[in-house]
Amino acid sequence: MNIPEYMSSYAHFGSIQNIEKKDVEVIAVQAPFDNIELITDWAKSFRHKYISDEDLLEGMEDIGENEPIDFLKEMIYPANKKFQSGDFGEILVAEYLMYTEDFWIPTLSLRYSEKSNKEESTKGSDIIAIRFDQDPAHESAYDLLCIGEVKTGSTGTIRERLQKAVNDSNKDSIQLLSAKRGSVGLNAVKLKIKHRVPLENQDGYSYRAIARFENPIERPYQTQYVAAAVVDQKRLNQTTVKKVVTKESQHVDSLRMIAVGVSDIQKLIDALYSELGVCNLDNE
Repeated sequence: MNIPEYMSSYAHFGSIQNIEKKDVEVIAVQAPFDNIELITDWAKSFRHKYISDEDLLEGMEDIGENEPIDFLKEMIYPANKKFQSGDFGEILVAEYLMYTEDFWIPTLSLRYSEKSNKEESTKGSDIIAIRFDQDPAHESAYDLLCIGEVKTGSTGTIRERLQKAVNDSNKDSIQLLSAKRGSVGLNAVKLKIKHRVPLENQDGYSYRAIARFENPIERPYQTQYVAAAVVDQKRLNQTTVKKVVTKESQHVDSLRMIAVGVSDIQKLIDALYSELGVCNLDNE
């Protein structure tokens, strides 16, 4: 796996414990605004989560738009800051899991490119991440399915957002008897990958790799639920993080909490949604 250079902006600072003695991982993202080349590469990678170069150029031609950024703002990117920050936070956490912990995240190539309404959040779990103990051809009870809930914002406290992520993770479940968003999301992602043109699936996994996780009773595996909060670094207050509680979580024994502080978070969001994402589009 080729790890993008912008991943060097992430730093893991270990964990702190809340009042229940549960770990909360702390991650800092120091956006390299003084490195325009790196920020540009980051913006291009971010844009590719929504639309490929080919589809962007074709769409511009179809509607007679000359400027790529104008097409993106009109047709692809959410204008609402709430949905911009929501997508940003999900992608930030998903890429951390993918590039630092070797997860396959099928939702990363589907969730933003197949929105029916750009001014809405995609239904279902924010992140579905998979890691095989060996490989997809050899099922193991140690294969891991991770379902993530991410809350993001440049305002509000880290405690509020992380607590909301913990609470909302109760909506996610892969247990067949409850059949909530987790299992429904797995089936939806599986079908989307199945019906894609094979060459478009750049992850190298078959849709059957997802099917392996749809019957946890007869084909057991490990499960992890991630509750993550993404805030401006100035709001990552460790004292308030300690007040987040998990006692009401139905996933308390398999719950992983992550607090992410991003330097100048709104400035980074604005940069990633800017024209930097389409620099030299015709020459790529």
